[in-house]
Amino acid sequence: MIKNKKSLLLIILILLPTFNLVSKDYLINLQAKVVNNDKHNYSEGNNFNLLKLDGSFTDNLGNYGNWNALASFELNNNKIKQHFFSAEIIFQNESKMYIQGSRNSKEFEQGTGTFTVNAASKEIEELVGTKCIYAINFFKSTSFTNTKCKVSDIAFERLQLIKQ
Repeated sequence: MIKNKKSLLLIILILLPTFNLVSKDYLINLQAKVVNNDKHNYSEGNNFNLLKLDGSFTDNLGNYGNWNALASFELNNNKIKQHFFSAEIIFQNESKMYIQGSRNSKEFEQGTGTFTVNAASKEIEELVGTKCIYAINFFKSTSFTNTKCKVSDIAFERLQLIKQ
Protein backbone atom coordinates (compact mmCIF):
# COMPACT_ATOMS: atom_id res chain seq x y z
CA MET A 1 0.00 0.00 0.00
CA ILE A 2 2.77 2.44 0.94
CA LYS A 3 4.69 1.55 -2.21
CA ASN A 4 1.59 2.34 -4.32
CA LYS A 5 1.18 5.72 -2.61
CA LYS A 6 4.84 6.53 -3.23
CA SER A 7 4.50 5.52 -6.88
CA LEU A 8 1.38 7.65 -7.28
CA LEU A 9 3.07 10.62 -5.62
CA LEU A 10 6.10 10.20 -7.88
CA ILE A 11 3.88 10.12 -10.99
CA ILE A 12 2.02 13.24 -9.84
CA LEU A 13 5.28 15.09 -9.17
CA ILE A 14 6.60 14.13 -12.61
CA LEU A 15 3.42 15.13 -14.46
CA LEU A 16 2.56 18.27 -12.46
CA PRO A 17 5.02 20.57 -14.26
CA THR A 18 3.62 19.51 -17.64
CA PHE A 19 0.15 20.77 -16.71
CA ASN A 20 1.50 24.33 -16.68
CA LEU A 21 2.83 23.86 -20.21
CA VAL A 22 -0.68 23.48 -21.63
CA SER A 23 -1.82 26.93 -20.59
CA LYS A 24 -0.78 30.43 -21.55
CA ASP A 25 -1.40 33.85 -20.04
CA TYR A 26 -4.04 35.86 -21.88
CA LEU A 27 -4.13 39.50 -20.73
CA ILE A 28 -6.92 41.99 -21.43
CA ASN A 29 -6.96 45.70 -20.59
CA LEU A 30 -10.45 47.18 -20.50
CA GLN A 31 -11.56 50.78 -20.09
CA ALA A 32 -15.17 51.90 -19.81
CA LYS A 33 -17.50 54.70 -18.80
CA VAL A 34 -20.55 54.26 -16.62
CA VAL A 35 -23.32 55.30 -19.03
CA ASN A 36 -26.30 54.49 -16.82
CA ASN A 37 -26.74 54.18 -13.07
CA ASP A 38 -30.09 53.33 -11.49
CA LYS A 39 -30.66 52.92 -7.79
CA HIS A 40 -33.36 51.87 -5.35
CA ASN A 41 -32.75 53.50 -1.96
CA TYR A 42 -34.27 51.27 0.71
CA SER A 43 -32.94 53.33 3.61
CA GLU A 44 -29.75 55.08 4.68
CA GLY A 45 -26.84 52.81 3.63
CA ASN A 46 -29.16 50.17 2.13
CA ASN A 47 -29.75 50.20 -1.61
CA PHE A 48 -29.74 48.25 -4.85
CA ASN A 49 -27.74 49.56 -7.85
CA LEU A 50 -27.68 48.74 -11.56
CA LEU A 51 -24.83 50.01 -13.74
CA LYS A 52 -24.31 49.90 -17.49
CA LEU A 53 -20.77 50.38 -18.76
CA ASP A 54 -19.54 50.86 -22.35
CA GLY A 55 -15.91 50.85 -23.39
CA SER A 56 -13.01 49.47 -25.38
CA PHE A 57 -10.25 46.94 -24.82
CA THR A 58 -6.90 45.67 -26.06
CA ASP A 59 -5.14 42.39 -25.31
CA ASN A 60 -1.60 41.03 -25.29
CA LEU A 61 -2.11 39.48 -28.75
CA GLY A 62 -2.79 42.74 -30.59
CA ASN A 63 -6.56 42.32 -30.60
CA TYR A 64 -8.94 45.16 -29.79
CA GLY A 65 -12.62 45.93 -29.70
CA ASN A 66 -15.57 47.15 -27.70
CA TRP A 67 -17.25 45.79 -24.63
CA ASN A 68 -20.23 46.51 -22.45
CA ALA A 69 -21.27 45.30 -19.03
CA LEU A 70 -24.30 45.16 -16.79
CA ALA A 71 -23.53 45.13 -13.08
CA SER A 72 -25.69 44.97 -9.99
CA PHE A 73 -24.75 45.38 -6.38
CA GLU A 74 -26.66 45.60 -3.16
CA LEU A 75 -25.47 47.54 -0.13
CA ASN A 76 -26.50 46.64 3.38
CA ASN A 77 -25.22 49.05 6.06
CA ASN A 78 -22.90 50.50 3.39
CA LYS A 79 -21.27 47.08 2.86
CA ILE A 80 -21.58 44.99 -0.29
CA LYS A 81 -24.16 42.29 0.29
CA GLN A 82 -23.96 40.95 -3.25
CA HIS A 83 -22.35 41.96 -6.51
CA PHE A 84 -22.88 40.32 -9.89
CA PHE A 85 -21.96 41.30 -13.45
CA SER A 86 -22.17 40.13 -17.02
CA ALA A 87 -20.13 41.53 -19.91
CA GLU A 88 -20.09 41.17 -23.69
CA ILE A 89 -16.66 41.52 -25.32
CA ILE A 90 -16.69 42.11 -29.10
CA PHE A 91 -13.43 41.63 -31.03
CA GLN A 92 -12.43 43.48 -34.21
CA ASN A 93 -13.57 40.50 -36.34
CA GLU A 94 -17.01 40.53 -34.60
CA SER A 95 -16.22 37.41 -32.52
CA LYS A 96 -17.79 37.68 -29.09
CA MET A 97 -17.30 36.26 -25.65
CA TYR A 98 -19.55 36.65 -22.65
CA ILE A 99 -18.27 36.65 -19.11
CA GLN A 100 -19.96 36.52 -15.73
CA GLY A 101 -18.63 37.11 -12.26
CA SER A 102 -19.48 38.05 -8.73
CA ARG A 103 -17.56 39.51 -5.82
CA ASN A 104 -17.89 39.48 -2.09
CA SER A 105 -17.48 42.53 0.12
CA LYS A 106 -13.75 42.02 0.69
CA GLU A 107 -13.01 41.57 -3.03
CA PHE A 108 -15.14 44.61 -3.84
CA GLU A 109 -13.21 46.79 -1.37
CA GLN A 110 -9.87 45.50 -2.73
CA GLY A 111 -10.89 46.10 -6.35
CA THR A 112 -10.25 42.48 -7.30
CA GLY A 113 -12.35 39.58 -8.46
CA THR A 114 -12.81 36.62 -10.75
CA PHE A 115 -14.99 35.85 -13.72
CA THR A 116 -15.71 32.93 -16.03
CA VAL A 117 -16.19 32.91 -19.80
CA ASN A 118 -19.66 31.39 -20.11
CA ALA A 119 -20.28 31.73 -23.88
CA ALA A 120 -18.27 32.55 -27.00
CA SER A 121 -18.51 32.67 -30.78
CA LYS A 122 -17.60 29.51 -32.67
CA GLU A 123 -14.16 30.91 -33.59
CA ILE A 124 -13.16 31.15 -29.92
CA GLU A 125 -15.47 28.62 -28.27
CA GLU A 126 -12.47 26.96 -26.60
CA LEU A 127 -12.53 29.87 -24.13
CA VAL A 128 -15.82 28.72 -22.57
CA GLY A 129 -15.17 27.69 -18.98
CA THR A 130 -11.98 29.77 -18.68
CA LYS A 131 -11.59 31.40 -15.29
CA CYS A 132 -9.86 34.77 -15.01
CA ILE A 133 -8.75 37.16 -12.30
CA TYR A 134 -8.95 40.93 -12.53
CA ALA A 135 -8.16 44.18 -10.80
CA ILE A 136 -10.33 47.25 -11.32
CA ASN A 137 -9.95 50.93 -10.47
CA PHE A 138 -12.32 53.82 -10.99
CA PHE A 139 -11.61 57.47 -11.69
CA LYS A 140 -14.90 59.34 -11.49
CA SER A 141 -17.16 57.43 -13.91
CA THR A 142 -14.35 55.67 -15.81
CA SER A 143 -13.20 52.13 -15.01
CA PHE A 144 -9.77 50.66 -15.72
CA THR A 145 -9.53 46.88 -15.57
CA ASN A 146 -6.60 44.50 -16.02
CA THR A 147 -7.39 40.81 -16.41
CA LYS A 148 -5.32 37.64 -16.54
CA CYS A 149 -6.66 34.35 -17.84
CA LYS A 150 -4.93 30.99 -18.11
CA VAL A 151 -6.06 29.63 -21.47
CA SER A 152 -5.32 26.37 -23.28
CA ASP A 153 -2.81 26.34 -26.12
CA ILE A 154 -5.60 25.88 -28.65
CA ALA A 155 -7.64 28.79 -27.22
CA PHE A 156 -4.52 30.96 -27.36
CA GLU A 157 -3.98 30.00 -31.01
CA ARG A 158 -7.61 30.83 -31.84
CA LEU A 159 -7.24 34.24 -30.17
CA GLN A 160 -4.10 34.88 -32.21
CA LEU A 161 -6.04 34.21 -35.43
CA ILE A 162 -8.49 37.05 -34.70
CA LYS A 163 -6.06 39.76 -35.82
CA GLN A 164 -5.27 38.06 -39.13
